[in-house]
Amino acid sequence: MELDIPVIWTAPSGLKITLSIRQFKSKKTQTSLVDTSRPVTIKLPLNKLDTKKITSGFMPNLIHSLDASNIHLLIPKLTDQPLYTVHDCFATTPNNMSELDVLIKESFIQIYFTDGNYLTNMHELLVKQIKDNVSEIFKNNKGEEYVKIENKEFVIPQIPIEFTSTEHNSLFMKEIFNFFIKD
Repeated sequence: MELDIPVIWTAPSGLKITLSIRQFKSKKTQTSLVDTSRPVTIKLPLNKLDTKKITSGFMPNLIHSLDASNIHLLIPKLTDQPLYTVHDCFATTPNNMSELDVLIKESFIQIYFTDGNYLTNMHELLVKQIKDNVSEIFKNNKGEEYVKIENKEFVIPQIPIEFTSTEHNSLFMKEIFNFFIKD
């Protein structure tokens, strides 16, 4: 988080998410509103992002947004069966579990393999945010793009071929439905 900018993404459900945690400064003060002679500590927001918290919070928040998107896409597919969820855990009545299992997998495939590949789109969005907030983008002798921020060089990673390969994606989609099926 060398750029000191929020991380912004759109979940597969369409929800735009901005992760922009501010830094705070503690200040001790006396007040007549609290019946005590001891000072009260309040935290005042600063006009600076807490990049360490943004960095450590990005992955859990991204995963939570993907789990919530799966539920968001799943609900319209349900007919009359009940659905119970806690984060990424799903339950229904025993007679509806097989159908729910298929619908969850279909929602999962909808997120990651239809309308473009969500992870590829996410990668492109994050790279664009980086490029929009630096003054210069360079290429090294390997052809990799990199940026300089405060005299440090950062390579802009390429997305692994496994995420964009039609062959890998087709195999994954086929096998996800075979998972746990026993002869």
